Amino acid sequence: MSKKKKVKSKKGATRLQEKISPEAEVNKGDKWSFVHSRWFEIAALALVVALGLLVRLEDVRDWKAHPELALYKGEPLLTTFDGYFYLRLARDLAEGVYEPVDGDRAVPDRPKRPWPPPLLSVLGAAAAKVTPWSINWIGAVLPCLLGILLALPLYSLGRFYGGPVMGLTAVLMGLLSHYYVYRSSLGWFDTDCMNVTWGTGVTFAFLLFAVNKAKRRYLYFGLGIFLYALFLWWWDSTPAVTTVISFVPFAVALIFFYRPKPKEGMIFGACMALAGVAVLMWQGFDLPVRIVQQVLSVFQYISTKKAAGIWPSMGATISEQAIPTFSEIVAKTTDSLPAFILAAVGLAWLFVKKPKDSLFLSVPIILAALAFFFAKRFLVFLAPVTALGIGFAVSELWRLRSKYRLCALAVPVLVFATAWFPFKKDMGKNFWPKEPPHLVEGMDFAGKATPENAVIWAWWDHGYPMQYWARRGVISDGTFHDEERSVYNGFPYVAHSYRLAANFINFYVARGKPGFRTFYKAVGNDPAKGLKRIKEILAAGPEKGRTILENIKPEPVREYKTTEDWLRFFFPGETRPAYIFLDWRLLGTSYWWYWLGSWDIEKREGIHPFFKPLFGVIVKGTTATDGSRFNADLVKGIAQFGDLKFPIKKAYVHDGRRIRSNDFPYKEGLNFELFVPGGFAALEDQNISESVFNKLFMRHMAPSIYFQPVALKAPSFQLWKVKGDTF
Repeated sequence: MSKKKKVKSKKGATRLQEKISPEAEVNKGDKWSFVHSRWFEIAALALVVALGLLVRLEDVRDWKAHPELALYKGEPLLTTFDGYFYLRLARDLAEGVYEPVDGDRAVPDRPKRPWPPPLLSVLGAAAAKVTPWSINWIGAVLPCLLGILLALPLYSLGRFYGGPVMGLTAVLMGLLSHYYVYRSSLGWFDTDCMNVTWGTGVTFAFLLFAVNKAKRRYLYFGLGIFLYALFLWWWDSTPAVTTVISFVPFAVALIFFYRPKPKEGMIFGACMALAGVAVLMWQGFDLPVRIVQQVLSVFQYISTKKAAGIWPSMGATISEQAIPTFSEIVAKTTDSLPAFILAAVGLAWLFVKKPKDSLFLSVPIILAALAFFFAKRFLVFLAPVTALGIGFAVSELWRLRSKYRLCALAVPVLVFATAWFPFKKDMGKNFWPKEPPHLVEGMDFAGKATPENAVIWAWWDHGYPMQYWARRGVISDGTFHDEERSVYNGFPYVAHSYRLAANFINFYVARGKPGFRTFYKAVGNDPAKGLKRIKEILAAGPEKGRTILENIKPEPVREYKTTEDWLRFFFPGETRPAYIFLDWRLLGTSYWWYWLGSWDIEKREGIHPFFKPLFGVIVKGTTATDGSRFNADLVKGIAQFGDLKFPIKKAYVHDGRRIRSNDFPYKEGLNFELFVPGGFAALEDQNISESVFNKLFMRHMAPSIYFQPVALKAPSFQLWKVKGDTF
């Protein structure tokens, strides 16, 4: 009886081996041929992986050739804002100061830090302890080393579906896929460098669990659970999405493949049920509902481009949330339309030839499809999909070589031609840091020029870098930048009143979002009315604010009952020291931060200003010019930009000591601002011209009672100390 079972098990194992390697039969009976082909396979795989590493590291030479764009004090910078979140945690782990609560994020909320620390940060900290590299070099290089690990699941899947030729081709095309290279290249210290790897790895593990009929299938099941756990640890910010990505292939295995003997199935089912109950008891019996809610929340975030509810849509303001065109999708993946078509044909061919086995690719395909309809950030998931499609088409054409000898020559040429376009694009690209050295200098300076408990009011995309380089608190960052918070974040820049801007900053630093909602509750749970009143009171100051409060008579909320209580609420005496950071990047993103900061809750709209920054501007006689396309006649009040002419209503020229202003007799037109020492200027509309941002950054003007200059290095950066009224 046991002998029969043993034979059956061997047959099952043999069938699986042949299924994983369809070309194995070519080498049967020829031991030396098999050995030689296996060594050739290993060498080819190593070469392809080395090529993938090359296109990720080759930017080092450009960074060293142009340190003013990529290095700060000889150290590399990151190419993503969010990377500084993980790098900061890695540094804290390496320095032994990883605390459970983070007092410098989302001030004044003090959110909990992730526990356990993110796997990426743990790897970075471990590398810092066992290598002589600095944490900044680790943050730059580690993503490249992790990014090429996609070769493992891609090769495994390719070998399963079409043999070594498909596996090698899939690895080649996957590691060269341009958007994946971008998000796993030098400086991209973020989870994208392995999200695809974990997802495809879990898929392959559950695929083996499905097709294997022997007892070892449960080892593959255990491998799938283990990879899911690592994936969960890795992509810690979206556990629900990670769970769905991982368990869809498991569900496919159960529904379409898993047909055990009754006793075996009962034991496995009982174990799964016990494990499920244990998880629910640990995480709460509403866990399935929370998973669905989180997935829907993420989907809403990436898909909503218009205002939903009373607040604006953040998705519309983030570039990676934009929907790419078809030509952009092709350019950022295969960089060749014929290659993209070949991938689609190969994928369809795979589904026709192996319909059940192909179901395991449903999750990567669905994630890749989201790029076509919702956001370009999903282009990263097109890497394995296009790679496997091209790989299968190539492997099927290669099988025809015995029937059509031309295929033996044509297929290598096809692979070379298909890989050449993305390789050339990858080698020709330059991925520069998002925060250039001159801005990092400002953040580093802010850390040295401010008290240890200071809060730096910066736009949210500077949140993580500011926490890393300045080691100071911020109110928003790459995670905490919801719609409501971003409206508050932008308002001090947009406000026309210095007093209002300073008081608003101090109020938020002390009370945060809960403070706004406390007052909203006091005026009938009406955010539109409440925010309007908050601005009126903060603009008026304590004395006149008293009159406003006495007139509106807010309802008592918690300890805030009398007018004096509310005055202490709005004008707190003790807050963390506040500073505002203005910088070069705000010049180019004013279209969005002004829109958010000027958001009108009642009308549900904001203002998109006209603001055109100009650099390298000098004054020649009575003309301001950049020596190229821009000229402004400061006597006639006419600005010319290329072939377009604009009337100037008012001009401000700051020579470094004083400002000269000049009004021109035009009813319609733009304002012109020029800061001569910095050589930068701007054409702007009246809205942004009178904003606190513009008056501070372009004119260096502010009453010292509210704003005191700490560093004025425009157009790079400025740092101002903020002082509000107190009661």
